[in-house]
Amino acid sequence: MLCIAHRGLANTNRPENTLAAVEAALELGVDAIEVDLWYIHGRFWMTHDRIWRGASKSLTGHTKPQLEAIRHRNGEPLAGLDELLNLVQDRCLLNIELKNGGGADQLCKTLTAYSHDTRISLEQIIISSFNHHELNACKHLLPTVKRGMLLASLPLGYGACANDLQPYSINTSINLMSKDFTEDIHKRGYQHWVYTANTREDWDHLHDLEVDGCFTDVADQFKAYLNARTPLSPR
Repeated sequence: MLCIAHRGLANTNRPENTLAAVEAALELGVDAIEVDLWYIHGRFWMTHDRIWRGASKSLTGHTKPQLEAIRHRNGEPLAGLDELLNLVQDRCLLNIELKNGGGADQLCKTLTAYSHDTRISLEQIIISSFNHHELNACKHLLPTVKRGMLLASLPLGYGACANDLQPYSINTSINLMSKDFTEDIHKRGYQHWVYTANTREDWDHLHDLEVDGCFTDVADQFKAYLNARTPLSPR
């Protein structure tokens, strides 16, 4: 099961969705890192919530200078896509979640230019979103890049809902854990990733279901859990 650091490896001094949290996850040696990107004023901003803490309006209601002035608790500004790509490179899988619409074209252009300039393959990138129209646009613009179809509800047809998008993975809420659902996803050739599991009880359940990836806020604890479950190689 993949250890996916949800919004990086955050703590009191490293807020989620900061470059510091991403670097900490990389140093830990996780399999993948998930971050959230909003596309506003022609560029990407790495943060999760639609409304910044203490603000009275949504991110999309801010001017570009106002967004540029925002600071995390550790003093970091909202990171952009270029900074993120330059930090992660090909050190692990990078799951980019698109939080709003309209960014698919620019995301694909940026990824293509980055790969061309650095000669780093996009094999390590996965684009995910609850906005399946954005994923569909990415499918046509960059068909070889992995897509993660995010679901917060249990579809009547299980994995059949992914037939049009043909994603690499179906990423579902931990509240939807079901043996039948996971088996159906696997039968259709997709990976099943689950968000967000932070306890041993949840990890045991995901392990029993043979889920492929786990988004977690405590990647260090989850890695220790996985290491303890891994049998020693014979001498």
